[in-house]
Amino acid sequence: MKYLVSAFLFLTLLSAHAQADAGKKVFLKYKAYWAGFNIAEIESTTNLHDDSYDVSAQYTVKGIASIVGKMQNNTRAYGIKHRTGEYRPLYYESQGNFGKFKYLNQVNFDTDSLKVTDHVQELELREKTEYIPVPDAHKHGIDPMTMFLNMIVNENFPRDYKTEYTRRQFSGIFVTTQSFQCDERREFDEEGRSVFEGDAVGCKIDGELVAGGIRSTDPNRKRRRGREDDDQESVLWFGQMDGFDGYFPVYTEFPIGWGKVRVYLNDYSIEDIADPVHTASSE
Repeated sequence: MKYLVSAFLFLTLLSAHAQADAGKKVFLKYKAYWAGFNIAEIESTTNLHDDSYDVSAQYTVKGIASIVGKMQNNTRAYGIKHRTGEYRPLYYESQGNFGKFKYLNQVNFDTDSLKVTDHVQELELREKTEYIPVPDAHKHGIDPMTMFLNMIVNENFPRDYKTEYTRRQFSGIFVTTQSFQCDERREFDEEGRSVFEGDAVGCKIDGELVAGGIRSTDPNRKRRRGREDDDQESVLWFGQMDGFDGYFPVYTEFPIGWGKVRVYLNDYSIEDIADPVHTASSE
């Protein structure tokens, strides 16, 4: 179940994508299947303007998968187009639960230093677990949503991420260094569960914990090697759809001990939106 949780969270983060041109609203929907059953849905909406962005995403585990643990997540990030040319966060929020573990994180960033200027956190832990807080000195880095947004709007995605790319990430609960290496290619045929077909780029994704964490306080707890130490080596595939200059996730699969979960890009839409009009008034 650990990998199911991780993958849904990962797909939620990766759903933070946008058209490389400003003035677009992009909607994506993913569906996850296990043993023929639809067990989860992931949706995201991105509004991209000339000088700002706003991304929201959510997932819900449903059907037969909810028997082993109810999981849901709502995430949002918004910020600016920085003078460096990349998107930088002003605000990031993530709220949800993995079974009995419930969390809320609201984070404000300084867009120049990427240091956290304010952090509101609420955690409801499972029994016999404890949280290892992130020290204030470690609270800096880009949020997960904005990090992936910067990658996915890159028109040179296959070239720039063919060699390993690493970025420090602050998610409110953990600080990690995330690494990506996208050096695989695959041709996807027509599939009834997916709206994507064609050439795709495959990325292996890894991470290293820098600060924060949740650990067991149960002295009798035994580690289960299959869940904690096995490297699943899953690949996330990125492709292009009509109307996009960049790349976004189209497919992944991963084993969970009782077969594989397969996640497909199931639906998408793109629409033009007007840039916000900045006005001033006095009373």
